[in-house]
Amino acid sequence: MSKSRDHSGPPSGETRRDDRPHAPVPPYRVVLAGTAAQALMMVVQIVMEVTHLCRAEATHKMWEAHHSGRSELLVTHKERAELFVEQFAERGLNVTIEPVF
Repeated sequence: MSKSRDHSGPPSGETRRDDRPHAPVPPYRVVLAGTAAQALMMVVQIVMEVTHLCRAEATHKMWEAHHSGRSELLVTHKERAELFVEQFAERGLNVTIEPVF
């Protein structure tokens, strides 16, 4: 029987490219705008579908946006935040992103 060798890494003495420290990715808020023109339960359903928040959390976010004009849904990196904006827009909801300071 032959022993299998692990050839997945670099030759000994070399470091992997991804072993270097990465610059931290700046976070962005995904913010649900006020929902006056939308059916409220429809907003809850869309928030649940896109973000995978539970019904209670999605309902809280909907009421917060309804009463105060905005609600922070989540914080993530910019590319993912932009994807959320597109997904909400496809479903008819106004969502924006803003950098976290």
